[in-house]
Amino acid sequence: MTYNIWKMCKIIPRIPVLLFLVIPYLTFPQGMNTIYQAENYQIIIENDLFRRVLEVKQSQLSTLSWISKIDNIDIIHSGSREFSFTMNGQEVYAGKNSPFFNIIEHKIIQKKDRTQLVISLKGNSGTTASPLVVKVYYETYPDLAAVRKWMEIKNAGEKEVVIEDLFWEHLQIDPGLGAGVDIYKDFGRTWTKPPYNGGVYDPAILIRSNNINIIIGNEGPGIMKYTSIYRIDEEVKIGLNPSGHNYAFRKNLSKDESFITPESFIIISHESHSELAFENDLGKYIRRYMGVKLYERKKKPFFLYNTWNPFRIQINEPLIKELADALEDSGVEYFIIDDGWQDHNGDWNVHKEKFPNGLKPVTDYIREKGMKPGLWISMTIANAESEAFNTFKHLAVTDKYGEPANLHGWSNNYEILTMKIASAWYDHIKGKMRDLVIDYGIEYFKIDLAMVKSAYILDPERSGSYDQNEYFKGREEYLYTAFEKTQQLFDELSAEFPELILDCTFELWGDWHLIDYGLVKHADVDWISNFEDPPPAGSRTVRNLAYHRGLVIPTSCMLIGNQKLEADNHEFSFISNFGSMPIMLGDPRKLSREDKTWYKKMSTWFNKMDELYNITEFYQTAGIFGPPNDNDWDGFFRFNTSENGGIVCVFRNDNPDMKRNIKVPFCRENGVYEIINGETDEKVGKYPGKELLTNGFELIIREKNQAVALEIKEVH
Repeated sequence: MTYNIWKMCKIIPRIPVLLFLVIPYLTFPQGMNTIYQAENYQIIIENDLFRRVLEVKQSQLSTLSWISKIDNIDIIHSGSREFSFTMNGQEVYAGKNSPFFNIIEHKIIQKKDRTQLVISLKGNSGTTASPLVVKVYYETYPDLAAVRKWMEIKNAGEKEVVIEDLFWEHLQIDPGLGAGVDIYKDFGRTWTKPPYNGGVYDPAILIRSNNINIIIGNEGPGIMKYTSIYRIDEEVKIGLNPSGHNYAFRKNLSKDESFITPESFIIISHESHSELAFENDLGKYIRRYMGVKLYERKKKPFFLYNTWNPFRIQINEPLIKELADALEDSGVEYFIIDDGWQDHNGDWNVHKEKFPNGLKPVTDYIREKGMKPGLWISMTIANAESEAFNTFKHLAVTDKYGEPANLHGWSNNYEILTMKIASAWYDHIKGKMRDLVIDYGIEYFKIDLAMVKSAYILDPERSGSYDQNEYFKGREEYLYTAFEKTQQLFDELSAEFPELILDCTFELWGDWHLIDYGLVKHADVDWISNFEDPPPAGSRTVRNLAYHRGLVIPTSCMLIGNQKLEADNHEFSFISNFGSMPIMLGDPRKLSREDKTWYKKMSTWFNKMDELYNITEFYQTAGIFGPPNDNDWDGFFRFNTSENGGIVCVFRNDNPDMKRNIKVPFCRENGVYEIINGETDEKVGKYPGKELLTNGFELIIREKNQAVALEIKEVH
């Protein structure tokens, strides 16, 4: 339903008051209410857990209160700003006493599992905002004290406008009612005190005070997201990097052009500590409502093999076929041919000397051996001698001196150039990737190397493109536009080829070990790092990275290389990888028959666990396990709290103790559970839920640097 207040006001100035009196409220059932109360100039967004009250007078949009119904605490100051940005260098905002906007209409849209409120505003004549039309979106859910928010800014004027310093959520939040506040940053694992500016490693930040947890989420991409906490009083601002930042956001809007921001979210949680707030409330939001691309697949990929370690680019047709022979019936699902298959970066033709018969006989052979073929590729790197570069050299990224640039390398090596994804190069690379899928049946792309910023170069000026074209004007606008175009390319490929797995590496996304919501909503997985130390050290490093990202980001979206299949104690490595998306490298020709049988059994077991409990959507340490280190035990759960079952993987490192009691904090007190060894199928024991909650079960690992993978199964 829509009320076009703006048009009505032009005809009868006092008609809004009459409207408010005639139509007192609108409500929707199913645990969610978005109520329009005309007599109070208010819209109430609520469910059984919270209530957010918006004031919607004709010239004002602001949040009056945000109450947690569990304890009746209001977490914000009345009359907080609703959003803010600068236009042509002048700040504009919505909030109490704002002169910049008039509310013209609102819509309440009821969907199957969520409610959306859309409030439209028009810039007031005579103010800086006069050419703008803004829509603000609020989304709520029946089972979370959460509001997701984003906005659309349209230039309805004749002249171009420049948008910067953009914060689409701008509130004064005080959860402690004056008490001390703690902040959990860096993917939720690092404690600090305010003030704090969250950036590249802060897709979600937790503010904790007075037993209330407030999770502040920013779904912006890569190096562009920015969350300011208590830099000014109790202000919390969620948006994109402000002007003056090393990687500032800027958007030039021409006549009738619109810009839609990424989403943000704020979740109130009453869990006893920050870790549980992330695992339970944030985890629920991510699984059910965020739109994680991998989670949309009925069958998620599992157990990938990649050629990079140890072969690097020294690959050819005979080698690939030998490796495929060696991996047959090992449980590997995807065989990824890494760098070295191509002639020139940019052209992406098959190397004629290495693969004289072309690539199709090789990919067909991989399929004959029961695996799906994948390829390494870069979206924006081109060799200077390539035909593509010489055709499109005007589309190379331009540095601050006006020269073609290599954004990825340690030095400006002009034999390798970075091409602008925000240009006609987009159509070129999309066409090449489509051809590879169609011609060779490629079912997986590992998409690599820098497109906007290198993970290895610290100089911020060596990022982006300093020129302009129809897509962007100058470096600041290129930075964000490059991420937008990358997400668009992923979405278009996925729409055309739904079974194609897209791996956006941390190098492409722009920083060390980087993964965030802007990535996982558009790509399936992220090759997030390369660790080549053999087990047990390399295996612990793999688990550490999953541990330090897994509170905030789905670990099943993380591919963590480069552990070898044939390494001594490879069992430790493989079970370590059960905490993320299992990938192994190495030389499978060195595997014994017993090794292959073991890999097959364990991969089959993991897939069975996922079929039973959907475990790939869960990852918990739950206050039971700490970060992996040399001298202790560690582990992780993948326990489906809805299905009431899952797995736990436990690791004895270089520790003298053979026994530990492992608590299972997810059990129902009245339930009864069996613990079963995934490798041997032996029952560890049968336990009442109350015992697992309070004392746990005794686990024996007789040798150092060994691992055990266990099923936790409710039997009645």
